[in-house]
Amino acid sequence: METPDVSLFVEVKEVTPDGTFHGIASVYGVEDLGGDMIEPGAFTKTLSENPTVPILWQHDAHEVIGSGTLKEWQGKIIIDAQLDMDDPTAQKAHRKLKARLIKGLSIGFQTIKATFQDIVADGASKMIRRVQELKLWEVSIVTFPMLPQAQVTRVKSADADARLKALEDKVSALSAANATQVTEPAKVEEPQSTTPEPAAGHSGLIARMDSLRALIPK
Repeated sequence: METPDVSLFVEVKEVTPDGTFHGIASVYGVEDLGGDMIEPGAFTKTLSENPTVPILWQHDAHEVIGSGTLKEWQGKIIIDAQLDMDDPTAQKAHRKLKARLIKGLSIGFQTIKATFQDIVADGASKMIRRVQELKLWEVSIVTFPMLPQAQVTRVKSADADARLKALEDKVSALSAANATQVTEPAKVEEPQSTTPEPAAGHSGLIARMDSLRALIPK
């Protein structure tokens, strides 16, 4: 098993007692300081076989301090990890991360397929190893990062997750209430005429009808 320093720069924004974090375990197409470049698709087979790997302390196989699940996303390998906060070494790693004394992650892998390329950069020739397929064994918290383009993007907060869940529940409740509320249509009153109806003069009408009858020849 190889454990090259294909490491990540960790920007820890918040560390909480639950020991979970989310980050980037590797980046495709970027040369690290050791001269390795992982090609797109190199992780596809190994992650399909086993997406969850141990989290080690400084690549020490005797210091398993948690586990992480990885997936491919937009040219990167994303990790969701959980430290074993009952383990003394994990507690030490947690303290170092919290104090921002440790900022690195590194992958340990076995190379399955790779090619070497001789390139010229800054007037000097150098050899790059392009890794096309690998078998991932572990991800480690390390002291010295070598791949600054990769980073831990979030260390989860249990309190923040609870607040977010409460907000989502509140929004769902309001949406349900709005969906069940029936709005009665406004009553439309018939327009009333402003001109009063004339009062009926029944006696006058009868007298006029009698006078008209008198004019009719018999």
